[in-house]
Amino acid sequence: AAGASVGLQNNGGDTATRTLDGSFSFATPVASGGSYAVTVSAQPAGQTCTVSNGMGSGITASVTNVQVTCSATTYNIGGTVSGLATGASLTVQNNGADALARTADGSFSFATPVADGGSYAVIVSSQPVGQTCTVTNGTGSGVSANVLAVQITCSATTYTIGGTVSGLAPSTSLTLQNSAADPTTLV
Repeated sequence: AAGASVGLQNNGGDTATRTLDGSFSFATPVASGGSYAVTVSAQPAGQTCTVSNGMGSGITASVTNVQVTCSATTYNIGGTVSGLATGASLTVQNNGADALARTADGSFSFATPVADGGSYAVIVSSQPVGQTCTVTNGTGSGVSANVLAVQITCSATTYTIGGTVSGLAPSTSLTLQNSAADPTTLV
């Protein structure tokens, strides 16, 4: 909005403040092969800003697709946890921030809503001891209503996920993710 400002951070430290719509970049570059995590450090008065495409690793080129969407209209992001063992705990995050600890099965909702037209990317940032939890329906963009369909399923039984890549040109790399997390870079 006119006269408002939003504070952004990369990797929890490098800051940038925007007072107008348009492109932005952080002063401190990320090393080749490094990672980035852009979050909102200060919301504008009367609005909520949401970061899309704000996380990545194995960087091999400049990143220019981070999108910050601000709006006075917001929507809640939440869902259900199932299979969490008694006495266990896990932590989930939305868009690389807004950590939420869960100690039992049941519904959850993040404290920070998503801006109208923004996106969400829910991950398990801290797994329970002896279990692995996976996220289903954890990403979306163009949000125009409350999202309550994120499913987090926990189990002590796990399976590996993998496959084969073919046709990757020499001297290039490819980064794959499983459920919007767990990045693996192939060179």
